[in-house]
Amino acid sequence: MTTITVCPGCGGQRFHPFSCTVEAERGHDMHFAQTRCLDCDLVFSNPMAEPAELERFYASSYYEDHEIEFNPSRPDLEDVIRARGRREADGLRGSVLPYKTGGMFFEIGAGFGGMLDGARQLGFEVAGVEPSEQAARFGRDVMGLMNLRHGVFDARDWPAACSDVIYSYMVIEHVFDLHQFAQDIFTLLKPGGIAVIGTENHHNVWVVLRRLRSWLKGRALPEFQTATHHTYYFSGKSLSRLMTRHGLEIIRCRVYTPAVADKLPRYRFRSWRSRLAFYALHYADVWTGRGGRVLVWCRKPA
Repeated sequence: MTTITVCPGCGGQRFHPFSCTVEAERGHDMHFAQTRCLDCDLVFSNPMAEPAELERFYASSYYEDHEIEFNPSRPDLEDVIRARGRREADGLRGSVLPYKTGGMFFEIGAGFGGMLDGARQLGFEVAGVEPSEQAARFGRDVMGLMNLRHGVFDARDWPAACSDVIYSYMVIEHVFDLHQFAQDIFTLLKPGGIAVIGTENHHNVWVVLRRLRSWLKGRALPEFQTATHHTYYFSGKSLSRLMTRHGLEIIRCRVYTPAVADKLPRYRFRSWRSRLAFYALHYADVWTGRGGRVLVWCRKPA
């Protein structure tokens, strides 16, 4: 574990006095405390797991231990991934086709290949990288995605300026070196190419209520705010600032909450109370505009 003394996003040294959060109630996978930067609004694990430890975790047991909908033990996994591909194709019509209608679509953290399958249905050439060997092999052998490689994203493994579109959803919160990650995206994009980066947004009702609950229990410090194997927790401000720092122009930033139908497969409810709380928090995010996800569209200058 490495103790962080400057913000990994902006290099600042002004931290929120109550932002070092302690995981008090649950076991943790990789991290147990967080800090928030007052300059760029990035929340980061502090201390932080080493890169080799993170790589071993995601290569070995991530899908088996942390995924419900896309767990490799499902006998109907192929049907699930192909159905996801159809949904992703519909989503890409709104998120990518207004900016790019063809060329090379590259995904970072491609999982079992649902997103790449959707892009392929729209006529893109597709390639990607996935740290889980089992998921990458499924994408190649079952989904026919021959350019889906097993490994950690590294621009040196691919031709420079090879991609018209780079898509990365729920990946950047897991990486160790944010600046290398953003620079590698810049390197792989063609001039005029776009990147769509999505992750969790820490300005949401769920986080506010968890902080309030901690304070009501008499804790000076709130609980760990996201999954303990995550390294970072972003907002629109911190994510946009990181990408512009590496030469990318922000086209659009969207904060939102996923649809109920997209959330439900990932939850197991212990009682009717937990189900009621789920719906209450979901619609609170919708009504306040403080959803749990943020998407940033950015372009490499031509």
